[in-house]
Amino acid sequence: MAMDVVMQQAYGVPSFRTSIERFAAVQPDGLAVVEFAGAVVGAGCCVAYPDGGFGWIGLVATALGFERQGIATAITECLSDVLSGHGCASVLDASAAGGPVYERMGFVDQGLTSVMGFAGDADQPLANVDECEPLRPDDLDEVVRFDAARFGANRRQVLATAIAQHPGRAMLLRRRGRVAGFLVAQESTLAPVVADTSESLTSLIRAALRLDWVSPPRINVPPESGHIATLQRLGFELRRELRHMRRGIDVLPGRREIIAGQVSLGEG
Repeated sequence: MAMDVVMQQAYGVPSFRTSIERFAAVQPDGLAVVEFAGAVVGAGCCVAYPDGGFGWIGLVATALGFERQGIATAITECLSDVLSGHGCASVLDASAAGGPVYERMGFVDQGLTSVMGFAGDADQPLANVDECEPLRPDDLDEVVRFDAARFGANRRQVLATAIAQHPGRAMLLRRRGRVAGFLVAQESTLAPVVADTSESLTSLIRAALRLDWVSPPRINVPPESGHIATLQRLGFELRRELRHMRRGIDVLPGRREIIAGQVSLGEG
């Protein structure tokens, strides 16, 4: 997949295939490429959340040797136009290098997204993990309602696709018969993770740590999250920070302090 190759070069990650496939399934008009001499030299994706009035842009990448030629700007503007066509403002998480480019395009800083990595003891006490249960297809309606109130928009397709891509690795926590949190354990990332309280997040994370991991999991924490201290207590450490930037919207709807982990850096 040509898009994946360009993204691998730009970000130094083995593959973005799962993320690209999710974008393609959820937002078919949200994939953009730039070609030169028949080869893809730039790529990016977006996903719109029309009922929230915003959308996310991510995985904007330029092939080696084609940097500083305006390719990332062109891709971002193209994807912003797609979002605008769905009635959505543009949101993204930018690297230190990408931030100035987006500033010139009118994006405004709204805090820092924290990329955290697990560095603790995976065999730590596992109290309360039995409260968690596998997230089944017939739980989806309830989870989508719970998530929409906190994320600020209905993201049924994104959640359903992420859950389907990782069978047996989605977890649900109920308290007093109601959803109190959920997560999906992707290949190397806990994403998404939404929990109403520190106690609920602790149960979900500890249960997820019992799964098989090739390497210690990461989690991408939005700037408004109130869960940083809990994640630190659970053994997560800051790896890097990204500039969270928006154009056309200052405050996102929902209860974003409840969100512990984004689906990805390109989907929110």
